[in-house]
Amino acid sequence: MRQNLILGVTAAIVAIGFAQCEKGPEEFGQGVTHPDDTISANYDTSFVMKTQVVPSDSFSTLYFFFSQPEFITNYPNLLVGGYTDPHFGTLKASFFSQIDKTDSINFAGDTLEAVEAALYFKVEETYGEKVTNPLHVYKINQGLEITEPYYNDANPEDFYNPEDIISESTVYQGDTIIKVNLTQAFADFLTTADDTTMADMGDFKAFMPGIYVEMENPSQDGYLQKLHITNDTTRLELAVRKEGTTEDPDTLEYPIASSSIRFNLFNHDYETATYPGVNVSEFLNNDPQQSDSILLVDGLGGTRAKLTIPPGVKEKFAQDSNFLARAEIELRPIQQYNDFLFPESVSMYTYASDTSYVDISNNQFFNGNYDEETNTFSCNITTFIQAYINGDIGNEIYLHITDYRFEPGMLILSGSGNQSPINLRIKYFKP
Repeated sequence: MRQNLILGVTAAIVAIGFAQCEKGPEEFGQGVTHPDDTISANYDTSFVMKTQVVPSDSFSTLYFFFSQPEFITNYPNLLVGGYTDPHFGTLKASFFSQIDKTDSINFAGDTLEAVEAALYFKVEETYGEKVTNPLHVYKINQGLEITEPYYNDANPEDFYNPEDIISESTVYQGDTIIKVNLTQAFADFLTTADDTTMADMGDFKAFMPGIYVEMENPSQDGYLQKLHITNDTTRLELAVRKEGTTEDPDTLEYPIASSSIRFNLFNHDYETATYPGVNVSEFLNNDPQQSDSILLVDGLGGTRAKLTIPPGVKEKFAQDSNFLARAEIELRPIQQYNDFLFPESVSMYTYASDTSYVDISNNQFFNGNYDEETNTFSCNITTFIQAYINGDIGNEIYLHITDYRFEPGMLILSGSGNQSPINLRIKYFKP
């Protein structure tokens, strides 16, 4: 399914600095210039940046901590699945979630017994060629708290014991519904909740703190499912009837509510990357003082690319004789993957003085979309460069797959030292 990577790396080392290129500025960037972005410029120049592959910082995947737009868009969904890739290693996506109680009921007083139990999940979206691998579900052994951040790289076994598996089999009902049949032992466990527990949500969540869900090893090329969690389809069902009878059972529904605590885990194992010379494990162990000629960028908390603006930019444009008009970075994939992991767009971040991670691509002029005809992502970072020149911010930018906290993606780019290095190109004018 995945094409082999064809690398075009030269042995030459490109010095970090800038090369004067007094060309007509119309020769680059016109395809991404906003119609209102019409500052006249007389010159352009380019700078070669230091480029490095670095791991992403961990981040909270608890829906409560999302910013408002992301909360509205992403909080109902959780990812499960993974892949093994020769360049990026192994990704495993799994999740935790609380489950709410059903309506108040007195199992003992009504002499009810469990017939069966099942979990249903609604599939919102899939990534990769469909597989029908089983989902493994475990009952967790500690309560989930809204005051905890729950980072993407947490250890799942801190929350459950492997022997507490409650899933028995998985049935894919078409393309949109997954049914997980649960063990009889777990069904029986649910009926041990007394009437006080079933009358209070807090008591029920102390009795049944929640579930952990993972997929049995997907295929090497990978398969991920985005499950819509907070809807009528996704639920736990328990069938019960009077003890000692053969009457048709009644079905009790245990929903996952919008207020249920839930979060994703994304585990990356870089040591399983095996492609000779071009794998995440090797690049992460390179000398941090040197540039990486190849940049491997991975979504869901994987790797990112660190781009360092050379001091020559500030030296040149801090002068009153040079005025910045437009700054643009052009990124060139070494090989486009013709599959579900090649991203349509990229984003860039930087650290502000308060150590917050700021999305500098969040403006109408940034663009950052892939142009298939030219094989480039062209990103307008004029505002960032001007802030750097003014001394308001540092000179480091971090390149990510867009929506890297919610979406999978893989991107292999030319870095410094490659025959097509990442350049910062600047239009400017002189009074």
